[in-house]
Amino acid sequence: QVCAQLCRRPCYCPWVPPRCPRGSPLVLDGCGCCKICARRLGEPCDFLHVCDQSQGLVCDYSAGTGATCNFEDGEEGCEVNGRVYRDGEVFQPSCKLQCRCLDGGFTCVPLCQEDVR
Repeated sequence: QVCAQLCRRPCYCPWVPPRCPRGSPLVLDGCGCCKICARRLGEPCDFLHVCDQSQGLVCDYSAGTGATCNFEDGEEGCEVNGRVYRDGEVFQPSCKLQCRCLDGGFTCVPLCQEDVR
C-alpha cells in the first residue's frame, strides 16, 4: 500500500541519469522506476532513496530521528575513497599500503620498504 502511494505510474524520470559521486552506483529507486545514485554509509535514506546494497547497506530506522544507511547487521564499517569496508576487512587502497577496518576507523601498514631507484 505504501508503494502504491509513493510510486506514480507510469514512471516520470529525467532523460539523463544523474552523475553519481565516486563509489555510489546507479540503482533503481524504491519504486523500481528511475535510476538514482545509491545512498552511502551514514547518508539519509527512505523508501524511494535506497542504500547501496552491493556494500551490504540497508536503510536503518532505529535511530528515531530519521533513517540512515547502515550495515545490515549493525556492525561498524569504514569508508575509504568512496568504498565501504566491513569491520575486520583487510584492503589495499594502493600497491604500497595494506589496511584493516576496525571499529569504524582503519589502520595501515606499508607493504614496501623505502623506494629504491
